[in-house]
Amino acid sequence: MGEALQVGEVQAAVLRQLGVPVGELSPAAMAEQYLRALVHRRCVLVVDNVLGVAELSALVQPWPASLVLVTARQLTDDLRAWASAAPVILHGLDERGAWEMLERRCPGMLSAEPTASRELLELCDRIPFAIVQVAVRLSRRRGVPGAVAAVRDELASSDDPGELILRCLGQTMRELPDATVDDLIVLATQPVRNFSHEAAVATVGHGVDRLIDAGLVVAEARGRLRLPGLIRDHALRMRPDHAVDADTPFERLLTFYRDRAVAADLAGGQRLRRYEIPSGLGWNPSWSAPLDWLETELAAIVAIIPRAFHAGRFVEVTQLCGALEPLLTSRGHHWRISGANEWGVRAAHALGDRVLEARIHAAQARLFTQLHLLDRAETALTEAERLLDTTDDAHMHSSVGEFRGRLAEAQGDYGAAEQAFRRCLAIDERQQLRRAAGIHHRMLANVLLHLGRPQEALPLLATAFTLTDDVRNAARAHTVAARAHLALGDLPQARAAIGLARQMVAEATATQYGVELADIEAELAWRGGDPETARARWGWIAQLYWNTGDPRFDRYLRKLNVLPPPPR
Repeated sequence: MGEALQVGEVQAAVLRQLGVPVGELSPAAMAEQYLRALVHRRCVLVVDNVLGVAELSALVQPWPASLVLVTARQLTDDLRAWASAAPVILHGLDERGAWEMLERRCPGMLSAEPTASRELLELCDRIPFAIVQVAVRLSRRRGVPGAVAAVRDELASSDDPGELILRCLGQTMRELPDATVDDLIVLATQPVRNFSHEAAVATVGHGVDRLIDAGLVVAEARGRLRLPGLIRDHALRMRPDHAVDADTPFERLLTFYRDRAVAADLAGGQRLRRYEIPSGLGWNPSWSAPLDWLETELAAIVAIIPRAFHAGRFVEVTQLCGALEPLLTSRGHHWRISGANEWGVRAAHALGDRVLEARIHAAQARLFTQLHLLDRAETALTEAERLLDTTDDAHMHSSVGEFRGRLAEAQGDYGAAEQAFRRCLAIDERQQLRRAAGIHHRMLANVLLHLGRPQEALPLLATAFTLTDDVRNAARAHTVAARAHLALGDLPQARAAIGLARQMVAEATATQYGVELADIEAELAWRGGDPETARARWGWIAQLYWNTGDPRFDRYLRKLNVLPPPPR
């Protein structure tokens, strides 16, 4: 937090993390949605480094089910009066923990000067960050008699731990080689806040290791690196005094993420892509699974895209947006990817590439359809169709036609959805689009189930299975098969199909089909005489939709109301 706090941005960020649609809201509407969204949730809200109650009033209410944790560097009178419980004053480590932390970084030095070491740790108030900075200074004096006492005397003039930390930091900076300070400033100027070691090396080379050794970059779990906010701010204040080129390192960082993201996308096999694919890219299995990598680095990619756009790197923006499509398909992250796609649309337009622009608009339409924001989906899809109107790209026409069918299905216009998918299949047959045909046979079968024609759906599914080579789409076909067997009253076949679908979804590491699978399992349980399992499944779905304000909540409330009362 701080003097430049933008309340609306904070509220929007919290809502997005909760999966609540934000859109373009006025400040008053945003505030109302924020307060309403948190009323029923059980969550932990951390508000860090507040300056006073004025900042809290718009962000924190006495929500009955949530835990709110507020931190402040200065406990002001208004914060004391506001707090419903006695404030907890955070101190440093205990004596043993502080000693062990410093000893681990400076082995042997503390035991040589135990009294001076204890006084130095007290001077640090046993705060971990201050201990790290002191350790950096001591490590440079290893073997020098009286080194601990000397560092203690240098820092003894301050009784304020915060001032001490800044002083330690300043002294550490002054003793670093200029090249290392420049590397720190370069990292501080990047839009990414949490790096992999590889991304940091791509940006500043192995100079990042010197920053880790100096305690300025923090190595966290799973190989992630973080530049603490205090150090970042200090480095940025130093920038005017250093002739640092931050643009070239950003280009290296952008290229790293572009290459790795596109390689992750390509590793997923054949699919429709309309972004420019660089040559020579391949996926190294040691980098983890492609979808896992995309999910881990999503925040970094989304942070990079706006700066890349403003730098005129329109091709890279569209490549990153395109590479995120399989992540959306398998694991969601709708709002983050939607925000990235907004930049992608602008970048494709700047490139004058109508097909690419249409592809990203269509991706937005699919995304909004999945979120059940059907008006926004209609707007995006109409624009995609307009852009394709004069182009001769059959595969794109088939794909956009598919999204038109999906939207019609979500709108409950199953007749229009059937017509859309049949048009897609006609294109697929003419152009021999095998993968697309497998998908569209399955989607048409699903629409026929809505129209009460399960007997017609089964032959379509049989064809879909023969045309489907990837495990995720096979799982989707088994899901529709389960619905078809349910509609025909064949519960054993439905159970077998949903079991296969669950197994294949897990194999594909896809996480966004849980609601649909749980819905079918609930229906199976209800028809099989197990209302409590049905209640648990439908209740979970209803709670999920209630939490996000999804209008489909009413549908599952109706399903729950059909069930008999639970046993007492």
